[in-house]
Amino acid sequence: MRRKLFINSALLIIERFVVLFFSFASALLMARYAGTELFGQFSTIVAFGSLFLVFTQMGLNNVSSKYFTLYPHNSAFYLNASLLVRFIFAVLIIPIAYVLGWLTLTPTDAYLVALLVALQVGNAATVIEFFFIAKQSIIATLVPRVVIKVACKIALLVAIILELPIALWIILTGLEYILLALAYLLLLKRQPPSKQERLNTAPRLQRGARLLLQRGKWLLLSSLAAVLYLKIDQIMLASLVDTQAVAHYAAAAKLSEFWYVLPVLVANVFMPKLVSLYRAQPKLYWQLQRRSYLYSTIAAIIVIALTLWLAEPVVLLLFGEAYHSSILILQIHIFGCLFIFSRAFMSRWLILSNNHKLSLHSHLVGAIVNIVLNAVLIPQYGGVGAAISSVVAYGMASIGFMMFYRSTRTYLATLVKVS
Repeated sequence: MRRKLFINSALLIIERFVVLFFSFASALLMARYAGTELFGQFSTIVAFGSLFLVFTQMGLNNVSSKYFTLYPHNSAFYLNASLLVRFIFAVLIIPIAYVLGWLTLTPTDAYLVALLVALQVGNAATVIEFFFIAKQSIIATLVPRVVIKVACKIALLVAIILELPIALWIILTGLEYILLALAYLLLLKRQPPSKQERLNTAPRLQRGARLLLQRGKWLLLSSLAAVLYLKIDQIMLASLVDTQAVAHYAAAAKLSEFWYVLPVLVANVFMPKLVSLYRAQPKLYWQLQRRSYLYSTIAAIIVIALTLWLAEPVVLLLFGEAYHSSILILQIHIFGCLFIFSRAFMSRWLILSNNHKLSLHSHLVGAIVNIVLNAVLIPQYGGVGAAISSVVAYGMASIGFMMFYRSTRTYLATLVKVS
């Protein structure tokens, strides 16, 4: 089991690095050759669109993963119920995204936001990844995912080089979600669940959808608060300063956030193991949690140290002298790794212990802190102020809020006590 978990984690990390390489390459080309204004406009639209991605998930990624693991014979039932909820809300949010974009951005940017959000409907099918992860079948979804993501990134690179309109950049960015959804649904059709699983789905699908919606509501609100404190900085920069400030901040954030996905991927792979150990073997569960915290903290410290040392030459080499102000932003923003890395495993504990409301509270704290600090610091310090706000918000959402609740204080004490 341990060897399989290691292999699955390694495969997902390799995949993420491949995809991030092409994603970073497209951002780099955009930054260097399209100019700060166009890069800033694109970054603002994508950041605004990402606010609505949570409605394609509905807080059901880890909730569904929990049910897939606990009730393997009924996993297809929970999968279909989850897909139903996610696709319905993904479609309903499109006009709301357009109206909010129209109120906040230019009319052209509002249209592009609505276009991106419409294409993001395909993200509802990503719950199928968790279905296969629960079955320890990583390869099934990994291969089509890598092919589609890399192909779309390469197409975006070509569009940037050929100086095609920004609307096409948005289409290529969103097309990835649609193609992935089609690939995942085709995969399910070619590898259908067992007869017993199929019989368990149809009669209770509507009731199952209500059950999952009830279980996921706090995580939905939590995810919405989380994306607010993760992405609101770029939107507020565009509103309070200009799109060039967004470009400088986005360049630094691209380098910093490159590392953020790794602990989430590892935690996703370990989720089935954590579920099985949580009640059956609590001592082993807490040992695994403690090791996860230790290794993630060490990894974060290494990443921070390397970034502080190499920030200036890396930024100037990759983005050019026009992005010199991104250096200090990166050196501040990278400290968020310390909190993001530890948050990944704490989030799984919140789910397993049914502390969904605390997940919401933690992200609300982060969102409120980030918005207030951004409003104060961005007008005076621009992107540097946004970076400071983000790091403080990460810290409050990951560690600071734990001091206010008995259950989270007990959680921290248990981590320290496990030998």
